[in-house]
Parts: sequence; structure tokens; C-alpha cells
Amino acid sequence: MVYDASVRLPGCAWTEKHSAQGFARRESTVNFNTPLEFGYAHVTVRLENYQPQVEYNRVIAVPFLAVSGKIIVDGPEEMSVQRTFNLTLGNYRLVAAQRITGNEEEVIDLFFESLTEPLERSAVLVADDALNPPTPLIEMAETAGEK
Repeated sequence: MVYDASVRLPGCAWTEKHSAQGFARRESTVNFNTPLEFGYAHVTVRLENYQPQVEYNRVIAVPFLAVSGKIIVDGPEEMSVQRTFNLTLGNYRLVAAQRITGNEEEVIDLFFESLTEPLERSAVLVADDALNPPTPLIEMAETAGEK
């Protein structure tokens, strides 16, 4: 999960279509599926534009709005670990570029590309065999645990 510290409940409610596209998001939060179901991910945050690399197995770009200046990155079973960084307020294109590096290891590079206007649509830039994104992509998810 990548989310602005202002988001009270960062989890998104996943549907089959969200799983097929590899992400579920709301305005200032995004939950990414990873190519590996179990294992360890080395996550790097980059405040620069994404540059394609053939090593990436999955690449997804989504709109992201930083409203508090503090961004949090959490794993599904790591809610007690605080990984935060500061980000200038505004609109971003958040690109999650993922590659498998071992049986239970992967690398996730998060690129925050500053924008003057909000990005209108998400995009699956590289799809691995586990993805089958719907057309159009599902842009918004419900909050997990709320109805």
C-alpha cells in the first residue's frame, strides 16, 4: 500500500477486476498486487520519472494526490512498521515497476513523477502472465471494511 498520511483507512476493497489489473486505488491511496504471493520485496522510492527496463515483469502507473506531504508505504502484514517519506504537495504519476529476483524475492521501484495537472487515467504499462486487465481499467475502489 502507498498512501498519503491523511488517509484514515488506506486499504482498498478488491474485486476480481481489481485483481486482474493488479491494483485498487482511491485518490491518495493505492494498493498494488505483487507478482509473488509470498516472500520479501525490496522497495525503493524514487522522486524521478520512470524509465522502462526490460527486467521489469509488471509496471503499473496510477494518478496520486499528495495532500499532507507525508507518504506511507506498507506491506499487507507490516502495519506496525512505519516507512514514511516527505513529498511536495500536488499531483503525481505513481509508477510501480516490479521484477522477480528469486523464488520468494522481488524488487518494487516506486517512481513519483510530479505533474502540473492531475493524471486522468491509470495504465498497465507492462503486464505479466498473472494480469488480465479489463478495458477500461477500474479507476476507483471502495474502502476496505466500509460499506
